[in-house]
Amino acid sequence: MLFDRLKNIIRSTTNDLLEKNGLSDDEYMKAIEDEYEKEFGSLGNNDSTSYSSEFDTEYEFTAPKANPKERIYYHTLGLEQGASFEQVKTAYKKLMKAYHPDRHQADPKKQHWAVEQSQKVNEAYSYLEKKFGK
Repeated sequence: MLFDRLKNIIRSTTNDLLEKNGLSDDEYMKAIEDEYEKEFGSLGNNDSTSYSSEFDTEYEFTAPKANPKERIYYHTLGLEQGASFEQVKTAYKKLMKAYHPDRHQADPKKQHWAVEQSQKVNEAYSYLEKKFGK
């Protein structure tokens, strides 16, 4: 995966040089892959877990575990994960105005949908409110 990203960076930054020297993009990338294989071994091994686990062990690094529920709650409110409490509160108020069942009394289907949406928004806000200790 890392090698693919490096190839894309190299490809995007060297297109002008390739055209100037008369090399095709594929020929150039093949040469890079050959050099990589000579230096580091097979390209077929894209499993970077062994490298990352060695790094993690050596430096005692553990990434914080993302709570999938929390991600869903932020998404429900239309926010990026890690938004501030003020942003959460503003989004909550805006969505509750939009989804309030009284605004959709004319159409029973829309009213039912609005009730479901407002319940989801309330659940998300309650969870995030507790997270921020409010």
